[in-house]
Amino acid sequence: LTTSLLVPVFFVYSGLNTKIGLVNTPYLWMLTLVVLLAATVGKGVACYGAARLNGESHREAMAVGTLMNARGLMELIILNIGLQRGIIEPALFAIMVMMAIITTLVTTPVFERIYSRQKAVPPSVPAPA
Repeated sequence: LTTSLLVPVFFVYSGLNTKIGLVNTPYLWMLTLVVLLAATVGKGVACYGAARLNGESHREAMAVGTLMNARGLMELIILNIGLQRGIIEPALFAIMVMMAIITTLVTTPVFERIYSRQKAVPPSVPAPA
């Protein structure tokens, strides 16, 4: 019931609260880009560094940093609470929701590019003598 009904209803509710039209100046679009870059680089580098400090290879640490960049339900819950309580204004809410959506959508293609399994090259069979 929760995942089939309540979660989709919550996402619709969040979408209805998001007024992307409020991000209508070059300054706000630049702020959106800065928020997106800060969120992606900050979390990605921190998770990459933590994975490397724990002995993971470069490739696996990059995969961890990429996967940790996906945001979703918890962030939207916090953003909605902030919007309802008047802590953040609707334009900032829209910027943060766009950041959450973009980072979540980009995670899978970036992860596949970084961590996709290399096709095994079959060993060459020597020609019969």
